[in-house]
Amino acid sequence: MERRSSHFGSGYSLVNQSLKRKFSFSTNRIVEEESSEGSGLGQEFDAMTFGEKIRHKMIHDHRVLLTEFADKVAVKERVAQKIGREHVVPSVAVLDDPSEFNFVEYPREFVLKPSHGSQAGILFHTESARHKSTWKPHDDIWGGYYDFHPSDLPVHIEFMREISNIWLKSKYRPGVEVCYEAIPPKLIIEKYLRPNPVGSMHDFRMYTFHGKVKFFRATSGLEDYTPAFAYDEFGLPLVIKAGHDNYDGHGPHPTLPAEWATMKNMAEILSEGVDFVRVDFYLIGHRIYFSELTNYPLSGTLTFTPDSFAKLVSSYWKYFDCCVAENS
Repeated sequence: MERRSSHFGSGYSLVNQSLKRKFSFSTNRIVEEESSEGSGLGQEFDAMTFGEKIRHKMIHDHRVLLTEFADKVAVKERVAQKIGREHVVPSVAVLDDPSEFNFVEYPREFVLKPSHGSQAGILFHTESARHKSTWKPHDDIWGGYYDFHPSDLPVHIEFMREISNIWLKSKYRPGVEVCYEAIPPKLIIEKYLRPNPVGSMHDFRMYTFHGKVKFFRATSGLEDYTPAFAYDEFGLPLVIKAGHDNYDGHGPHPTLPAEWATMKNMAEILSEGVDFVRVDFYLIGHRIYFSELTNYPLSGTLTFTPDSFAKLVSSYWKYFDCCVAENS
């Protein structure tokens, strides 16, 4: 079994565990401090950083729409209706309780994950190392994905039941990422997507502002050391770096696959009418799969260098859709 982490975010990728050490302050404290200042707009809107705008959205934008974005069950139907069901990772089962597991009906390679959180799941795939010993859930249940070999499934069934029960009884970052709080807790069994060969780009994150992609990041692997290359809205390379990247960002950019333009169009369809959301895709072979809609990348701690690019990113966000709205 391997417990994986990655610099690149959620989905099958994981938050780099060192990120939690780098940003040693608590995002709970960030929210509390901004909340105590009222609207969080104590400074002119144009002077706010990208991260400050995300944190303002976290505090004040409580629309049902954002909950639908974050709900890993509901969002699949939304995406299917907007860009086509062929771009949705098939769900094998959606369960209310681990007692409903029926492994004889599942494919040999599959993913188990909760509907109401992020950065959590179990992957069964043949590229995982063999580990026949039992495993116990980590203290941070939202802190990573576990990899198991399908042949070792019988050894890990009890672990799967235990961690599933913990997921179902837990809230993901309550009081901080409020879009998750109203999601009905479910267990999702879905098809495992085998990444493209190393060197082929397969993970794309489109940053959309008011329904338009302004830039995106793409990677050819899930490991911590794999660079996430940035491109502008025209597919031209950007020499920029995110604060949590552990590489210099100056390496030669890979040639983008032809499908990037289709993903850009899909991202703009899915983000229509929204001030900001990151739209994520997988490219498996030549087939595009939706990954997720990310309301709050890194909970508003995301930064970019150089400073000129950081200011440009903030400038893309022209206004907030909603402040202190409970429903929409």
